[in-house]
Amino acid sequence: MPISQAHPKLRSVEVIPIEEDGQRLFVVHDPTGLATSAATVGAATMFILMLMDGKHSLEAIQQKFNQQFGKELPRHQLVDMIEQLDEAHFMDSEEFTAYFQSKVDAYRAAPARVSTDDLASLGAQDDGLVLTIERMLAAHSRNSTRSIDRRLAGLIVPHLDFARGKSCYADGYKSLSLTKPADRYVILGTNHFGRGTSVVATLKDFQTPLGTTRTDRTLLAELQSRLDADLCEHEFDHQSEHSIELQVLILQYLLADTDYEIVPVLCPDPCGPSGTEPIDGQGVDLAVFAETLGEIIHADDKSTIIIAGADLSHVGMRFGDQRELDHAFLGEVEKRDREILEIIITGDGDALVETIIKDENRTRFCSAGCIYALMAALPRARRELINYHQAVHQSSQTCVTCCAMAFWET
Repeated sequence: MPISQAHPKLRSVEVIPIEEDGQRLFVVHDPTGLATSAATVGAATMFILMLMDGKHSLEAIQQKFNQQFGKELPRHQLVDMIEQLDEAHFMDSEEFTAYFQSKVDAYRAAPARVSTDDLASLGAQDDGLVLTIERMLAAHSRNSTRSIDRRLAGLIVPHLDFARGKSCYADGYKSLSLTKPADRYVILGTNHFGRGTSVVATLKDFQTPLGTTRTDRTLLAELQSRLDADLCEHEFDHQSEHSIELQVLILQYLLADTDYEIVPVLCPDPCGPSGTEPIDGQGVDLAVFAETLGEIIHADDKSTIIIAGADLSHVGMRFGDQRELDHAFLGEVEKRDREILEIIITGDGDALVETIIKDENRTRFCSAGCIYALMAALPRARRELINYHQAVHQSSQTCVTCCAMAFWET
């Protein structure tokens, strides 16, 4: 269809308002990383972008622009804007569909899922990834240095960048480092921006600057057989997802001389209208997946530790709150978080989901899916909260909370 007759549709993007030289601007970027770059636009352009929803024709966009700003939006200018956005892969178009498929094909043809080039976004500092991880893990609290005579079955740690999540990474992985290495680590992540609405695994090994870690394809094959489901249909979702990658980097550092495998799995959010079932009906129920995973691990001779890379609340003006991040607000967030953490320790996954839904997830609790799956896979494990942390950034009015929690075999 010619662009002049189209109803242009912008792909899902993240919009971050900023102040620059006293002017209100908006940074528009693609969290999946498929668009080539971010764009900084003014209020008028942002107004146009909001109308690119696949429902408004070019004529309708021009008319609404005129009504809002009292001036005309030339058709050629609007068409040029759409074409530029399409070239940068921001538009939901035939061209983007072909581009996306080429990315999927390349991922499937590659022998491994290759780590992002932008390691700084994960928290790596200029003096190197190894030193960054080494210093971070040395920041554990005193009570996490005690000797451990129990077997670790599971762990909740952050998927925040290393700089903001370091205290909980340190305490969580200290518990892991003091126990005997496992044969296999099932890593449950959050599918932040992927297309899969159900459980998404990948058969790819994970290649990072610290080496290549093998994926346990045998376990994945058994899971898929017992569930009668293709868990890897949307495995390209793993390419830009960091919640598993961050855990792999730490395991590679800690277990450099150890023979082990991983099972990378992204989990959907069970707090939506369809609960643990995929919202589009395509794929496996999260509860069924988790229970099956637990059964396989329990019956298997291989020792296994399940790691959930999970952040908790997301609050502040950056996330839409109208309150400043003062002591009172942060205190309310901590109280809410600790109520949920207590449910994780003493309750079941259904209670976790019901609690988050009850107040419409007002603190934007993230990663309920991978925490739910961990709880359901290890229902008899004894749970211990090791650390809770609020990563507060006042200048951007952003706070993300996280924890370190151990699941011990009973």
